[in-house]
Amino acid sequence: MSGCTAPLLSALTVTLYCAVVGETKFTMSAEQEVYHAEENSNITMTWLFPFDTNRPPDFLQIELINVEKKTRVSFYNSKTGTYMYPDENYRGRLQCDPQLARKGRVECLLTDLRLNDTGTYHCIVVLNEEASSKTCDLNVTAAVKKPVAERSTPVRSGRNGLYAVPALFIVAIFVLFLL
Repeated sequence: MSGCTAPLLSALTVTLYCAVVGETKFTMSAEQEVYHAEENSNITMTWLFPFDTNRPPDFLQIELINVEKKTRVSFYNSKTGTYMYPDENYRGRLQCDPQLARKGRVECLLTDLRLNDTGTYHCIVVLNEEASSKTCDLNVTAAVKKPVAERSTPVRSGRNGLYAVPALFIVAIFVLFLL
């Protein structure tokens, strides 16, 4: 499946679930609407949804999409129990915890941020027969380069003391013998 059709199909899936089952009974929220981070740092993006921890879901599906790139970034299906990271640009740098989703949280840790990670991320959760989604923005700025401190050449004062002490000792002995 091409990267361009995956988000379209995911959005269509949410729409169809909502149309068949009726309106969604839960609403997602983002812990932050906009995340700001510096290049080469790490960030955790978090989405929240109401969840009854006393009744585990029969089916849970989580999908994360980069809207600008039109690519599926991650995908989880509770039936298979595996998380997939289909976009190779995120593979090895993105980790989402499905266990937290069973507590009403979707947390995705993105490490080693790159400037091209900037964009809108759309999280879709299908819980049993209900679906909801929420977007948030990530702004990655260039890393600030720290100025290199100038190295000064140290003064060689240690060796001067090595020569001065014996010379003073010899002068002191010479003065004592003359008196």
